[in-house]
Amino acid sequence: MHEKAEVRAELGEQLDVAVIGAGPVGLMTANLLGLAGLRVAVFERNHGPLGLPRAIAYDAETLRLFAQIGLFADIGPGLVMDPEVRHLNARGKALMVGQFAHGLYGHSPLGTFYQPEFERVLLKGLMRFGAVSVAFEHAVGALEQDEQGVTMTISTPDGEREVRAAYVVACDGGTSGIRERLGVKLVGSTYAERWLVVDAIVKDHSVKGITFTCDPRRPAVELPAVGDRIRWEFMQLRGESEDEFKSDDTVRALVKRKAGINAFEIERKAVYTFHARVADRWRVGRVFLAGDAAHLMPPFAGQGMNGGMKDAVNLSWKLAAVLTGQASEDILDTYQIERAPVVTRMVERSRLLGSVIMPTSKFVAAARDALFACLNLSGRFRAFIGRGGIIPPPAIHRSALAASGKDALIGQMAPQPIVRSSQGQAQLDRFLACHQWLALGFETDPVPMLSQRDLAILDALSARFICLNGPAGGPQTLSLQCDDSGFIAWAKKHEVRGVLVRPDHFIAARLNQSADLAVLNSFAVARVAALPRAA
Repeated sequence: MHEKAEVRAELGEQLDVAVIGAGPVGLMTANLLGLAGLRVAVFERNHGPLGLPRAIAYDAETLRLFAQIGLFADIGPGLVMDPEVRHLNARGKALMVGQFAHGLYGHSPLGTFYQPEFERVLLKGLMRFGAVSVAFEHAVGALEQDEQGVTMTISTPDGEREVRAAYVVACDGGTSGIRERLGVKLVGSTYAERWLVVDAIVKDHSVKGITFTCDPRRPAVELPAVGDRIRWEFMQLRGESEDEFKSDDTVRALVKRKAGINAFEIERKAVYTFHARVADRWRVGRVFLAGDAAHLMPPFAGQGMNGGMKDAVNLSWKLAAVLTGQASEDILDTYQIERAPVVTRMVERSRLLGSVIMPTSKFVAAARDALFACLNLSGRFRAFIGRGGIIPPPAIHRSALAASGKDALIGQMAPQPIVRSSQGQAQLDRFLACHQWLALGFETDPVPMLSQRDLAILDALSARFICLNGPAGGPQTLSLQCDDSGFIAWAKKHEVRGVLVRPDHFIAARLNQSADLAVLNSFAVARVAALPRAA
């Protein structure tokens, strides 16, 4: 799989989906599509995985996604989970301190990972699928679209070839050539400041938490990484040249001054300019942008790669539904509608955090320190920061695939409690397949809360029906017990009786027997397709 993996799409045979880029987002997309049984090829211009620890932070949604594709056990042992996060001023006084506990979604909400290991696991995961291939040293050039698909001209070690795909997902990074060819613009701004990122191996180090040092003399960041690794980030000051700034001597002097560490191996060093930009179009015909190709995010909220993973799952289940005849193609228009506003808000939140970290003016820093001294007098503020409230909870923007109205429940991510069955206890997602809809009832069977039409559609979609803490009214419904106090409090707060949960775990609607659910209108074709099978 690592060198020149052969593409199983012979000339003239059309792929379901071509994925461009074999970074974490592209490989995750291919795994999700592979689990749907689709014919997929991943094209990567480089000779293999880059093997560089670029992204470093995960969130609960990313870990839940790895569990959804059956690969969490392969990455779990290599995670640094739940580190304390501190923002300190120049005097070492805390501006913000967060110690994030496991929340509603069943996984650690924050921590660090080693990107080459993520990529190795995802690449190995693709070997499970006979219809999924990876081709390194394959650079996608021209794209020509028609009503049936996309023709790609691909440069390979053996010359140019053409490959057809029904759809293309471009995950080719922040300098995306596909985005440029499509004429898509990035809207936003680029930071004037540049940062030196140093990944180092430090034997037996004692760094346990993530520390943002908000010192106007030189803002810096320190993160524990997997094994004996530490990442340091230092802001480049005015008048410093890049070559001198990232020289080994400068790196060692900066680390000694910041952490008091003399002995370490420099694994990687690079100077970056941070961007806050979002593509004005995420779809052009049959071609979609995902990850850094669609948005570039400042790193201060740790959402760069995680945002791309959210793109992957949002788009993949919709592509799978369309390509397997379960939904009409109009659902693909909801991808940008649901994701772009959420990404834009997260970019702004990252910029806000950056404004706390990066001031180099002593007067601005002093004003910031005074403001936080006042804020920290409030127990509510400290609790808000302590539980990670600065990062918005998982959500999608409303589209045709989420019920209309002002119900705050709709568009939230469904919790994942620990539940019990006759075979023992497990997380709720263990009872779901990768791309499966869920009708979930709390203390009542969800089936009677569905109209006949909706029940028929969900049957055709092979949906799962689960009742928590109540009896099953029929053989369709699985009854499970839940003693999770956090989930029960959530259900009572939102007066949950029954909800419809999409394959990406977001709540599409409350169940209401009195009317058909509009969110299922685009899936009525699944019911029609199922009629011959039923007959």
